Amino acid sequence: MQENRFHLAGYLTARPTLRSLPSGMAVANVRLGQTYRLSRNGLPAEHTNWFSLVFYGDLATLAMELDKGTNVYVEGSFDQRPMTDQQGRKRYAYEVTVQKFFRIGRASDEEAWSAPTEHPSEREALNDEIDSSDQTVASVPWAI
Repeated sequence: MQENRFHLAGYLTARPTLRSLPSGMAVANVRLGQTYRLSRNGLPAEHTNWFSLVFYGDLATLAMELDKGTNVYVEGSFDQRPMTDQQGRKRYAYEVTVQKFFRIGRASDEEAWSAPTEHPSEREALNDEIDSSDQTVASVPWAI
């Protein structure tokens, strides 16, 4: 079995930028910073990893509601995209294609918690599963 699933939590470095593909599909791009503390030679140090995030379709539109500094959790796939630099050399861009994201916040922040944001077909399939069980959609706090 092979699976390309990537989970990240961090802070957005800017507002997402929105554009459209020739097909008309919306695409949003933004970078996420993830800082962690470590100890080097007994001295405290920090290290930050930077990730490029790509949102497609309805997720791109929803991502436009996020601001610089928003703390988010994302799930997606880690992808490699070939490109050519200005000198004509082949390079690769590494990015996370987001399939689901959550806004993370403090418990005291009323608007910080948000429902999971997924592709509509995934949400419909999930709601169908819930409807077919003993639970109702209304009893699941994150179902919208």
